[in-house]
Order: sequence, then structure tokens, then C-alpha cells
Amino acid sequence: MRGWVRGLAAVLVWAGALLGASAAVAAQEEAYLQGNQLYQDGEFEGAVESYRAVLAAGVESATLHYNLGNALFKAGELGPAILSWERALALDPGLADARSNLALARTLTVDDIEPLPTFWLVSAWRWWVGALPRAVLLGAVALGWFLVWGGVAGRILARREGTRRAGTVAVVTGAVMVVVLGVNVAVREFGVGQVRRGVIMVEAVAVRSAPTEDDNLTLFEIHEGTVVRIDQRTDSWAEVVLDDGKVGWVPTEALEEV
Repeated sequence: MRGWVRGLAAVLVWAGALLGASAAVAAQEEAYLQGNQLYQDGEFEGAVESYRAVLAAGVESATLHYNLGNALFKAGELGPAILSWERALALDPGLADARSNLALARTLTVDDIEPLPTFWLVSAWRWWVGALPRAVLLGAVALGWFLVWGGVAGRILARREGTRRAGTVAVVTGAVMVVVLGVNVAVREFGVGQVRRGVIMVEAVAVRSAPTEDDNLTLFEIHEGTVVRIDQRTDSWAEVVLDDGKVGWVPTEALEEV
């Protein structure tokens, strides 16, 4: 009897947790849709609040960051808008609308930075990483695993030599897909081998030759919306590299990491 009671209690706890999770998902979806409606109505600050509420609940997607960036841009917050679009592209490098918006936003920033030429191999790698949409990429990896195990089963169970040869082809093809596309997934999902990037979030900040407040060591200034590479970081300072190769230190409170 006690065992039955404990089992029923466990089922009720599980059901309660499931209902709670479903309610949380519904609330986040409602907040997201509310953000969309507020944006359509021209209430951009309200849309920003709704989208940020969804992010604060632990939900993250390229589309959500893209929409947040659009609302921030309309609300006149250039730096945060660029940060959101950069985060959208970090999750989905193939999101063309976010890339187009970033190109427009960068023409509005104070700093006119001429990027250094990129080595062709680096450009090709970046193209490859962002070539496939996320859903297609994950589906292709899953198909590769299916081919591997299907081919193994065919090799073991098949009686005909032709079927066994087909199984071998399936194993090899699937293994190549898993390895090549799996690397792509690792880079995109876990940031393997990717540089750390940040966006300047204050109106202007002095870039110094050392991590210090000494104004005599100021090299130049950069302004809101400028995207930088973060080479190293402490609690208070970050060494940043601009696209034109300039290097210096800025306070960490002046930027937000992508």
C-alpha cells in the first residue's frame, strides 16, 4: 500500500512539473508574440521589454535576437541593436537579414574602420561554417548517423554480396558526413575555434596601451556600436583588436561580449 502511495505521489510530482514547464513555455511564447505585436504597433520600447523577458527566461534563438535587434534599432539604441544582430549571426551565420541590417547599422557608427584583407582560407572557412541553415545541418548529421548504423546492420545481416557492398558505401558516406558536418556543428553550437567578439556599448571610450586609467597612455577613441575582437580579458579590462589591426585596452564595462 505504501509503495502504491509513493508511486502515485511520484506520478503527481512528475505531472505537476510537466504542467509547470508547459505553463512556462506558454508564457514565454505569449511574451514573444506580444513583442511582435508591439513592434508592429510601433511601440518599440515595449517590444524590447517583451523580447528581453523571453531571453531572461532562458529561451534563446537567432530569430529572437534578430527581432530584438530590430526593436532596439527602431528605439534608437544602436549599440545594443548591433549586439543583438551579432548574437543572431553567432547562432545562425546564414541569417541574411541580420547580416544586411548589420551592414546598414555600421554605416551609422562614428568609427569608420577599414578592415584588413582576410586570408582566402579564413574566408572560405567562414563561408563553410555559415553555408547551411542550422536545421538542415543538424538533419544532415542525423542522416549521416543513420547511414552509418544502417550500413553496419546491412553488412552484418545481408546475405548478398551486393547488399554488403552497399552497406560499406553507406558506412563510409555516413562517416564522412558525421565528421565533416559534425565539425561544423561543434564550431557553431559550442564556439570551438571561434574568436571572442564584443560590441562597444558606451558613447565613447579611450583605448589605452595598457590596462590602466592613465590618460597619457591613450592611443585613440572608439565609439558605440564598434565591433571588436577580444584577445584577453580580466575582471576590469579587455584587450581588444579592431578590424583594421589596431590593438589596445578598454574597461570591460564599456563593452558587451557577443
